[in-house]
Amino acid sequence: MRQFCLGLHQYMKRLLLILTGASACILSPQPARLSATEPRAIVARGPTIIAFFPPVTKTELQKDPDTNETLADFQLYATRVRKPVKKLGIEFHELYRHSFRIRVGSTVTTFRPSKKQVGYYFITPGKKPHIEYGVLTDIDVIDIAHKYFGTSAK
Repeated sequence: MRQFCLGLHQYMKRLLLILTGASACILSPQPARLSATEPRAIVARGPTIIAFFPPVTKTELQKDPDTNETLADFQLYATRVRKPVKKLGIEFHELYRHSFRIRVGSTVTTFRPSKKQVGYYFITPGKKPHIEYGVLTDIDVIDIAHKYFGTSAK
């Protein structure tokens, strides 16, 4: 009889754990899931710069020193430009993708680079986007931002 009671006790514990887990799954709200092919769109509510670089593996970087150097420069200038453009009220995004989606108002556009895979996408509501290809220095990005967005140095 004791053996039966221990078995029943173990069975009830497992059943309770299963029911508790199932109720937690049912009751807890699930976040919306995005597919791997469609990352969330960047929302441009105001002046926005998107720096883009294709994804690369460590193996690719080891095999191609030019790509490695280009990536290092891209990351260095992206780091340097963040604070100055933020002070100008410009949003800055650094992406490592072959394409990205951007939403301005209710319009969502997918951007796929047509030339080099490295560059900068300048956008603000009410204005056609401006695209620059290649790695730009932080000074170049700020200069283009002033011209495109109509900002002035602060």
